[in-house]
Amino acid sequence: MKTILMVLIAGLMIKPALGQDIDVKVDTRQLEASVERIAETAVEHVIGSFGNDHKHEGQLQEQSTQEVEIPLTSPGERGTLNVESRNGRIKIVGYDGRVVKVKMTKYGKKVDKNTSKDGMRLISNGGFNFEASERNNNVKVENEGWNSRVDFEIQVPKNFDLKLRSYNNGHINVEDIDGELDVESYNGPITLLNIGGSASASTYNGAVKATFTSVTADVPMNFDTYNGDVDITVPAGTKFSTKMRTNREIYTDFESFSLIQTKPTRNRDERRGGTSIKFENWVQGALNGGGAEVTMKTRNGNIYIRKN
Repeated sequence: MKTILMVLIAGLMIKPALGQDIDVKVDTRQLEASVERIAETAVEHVIGSFGNDHKHEGQLQEQSTQEVEIPLTSPGERGTLNVESRNGRIKIVGYDGRVVKVKMTKYGKKVDKNTSKDGMRLISNGGFNFEASERNNNVKVENEGWNSRVDFEIQVPKNFDLKLRSYNNGHINVEDIDGELDVESYNGPITLLNIGGSASASTYNGAVKATFTSVTADVPMNFDTYNGDVDITVPAGTKFSTKMRTNREIYTDFESFSLIQTKPTRNRDERRGGTSIKFENWVQGALNGGGAEVTMKTRNGNIYIRKN
């Protein structure tokens, strides 16, 4: 898209010069920056249009709730929780329990006794479309409905690993978990609080925030968004190496954080011959001397590395 826009702009600039001897000078750096921002804005509007729950929240109301408890094969031992939601928010809270507790809240169009259709009044927007299973401490929870929003609030033993996916209205919050987290939202912020272990968190629309009480050594992590800040808090003695990429700014309150000179990527074309050298806007650094690689990436937001 960037290339197409540059061609169009160049065409508009050249047209008045036809048939005239005019010396036109263009600052290509400013032109590329402007074109890139135009492309970013277009993508922001497209992405922002998917699953915009704020636009319709005023038309929704809580319809009903359901609560279920899922027993574990080996209570007290480490397990995994896999949650996949087509439409709705996910909140996971760790607790000192021996079962997985699931609370579901369904939302729908407001039921108004003064509104009718063909002489009949609306009394319901349907029931729950939900399925859960457990085998050897591996728990899977799934909401299969796209049209009806169902929010999950789940209590899980603290020593569980999590795999969470939300596609629409996808706010994800996790608190008080000691394990490995794999979290992905297609439209909504991700917030991870009081996490002991490691995490990978990715979203298209919203900030990614993670606060660690401890970080598993030698385990790579990734934090990625398109629109929003990446904000990571770790204990003072944490060691990692990082690759960061943003069009904005990077901040830290660690004195022991050092930047490493970025090296370009080199590619040789064996068929045509020659070599290409490219810098890709990555900033590399080391915290407390370096360690496992932590990747942080945002298109439209700042990056923060904080000391806990």
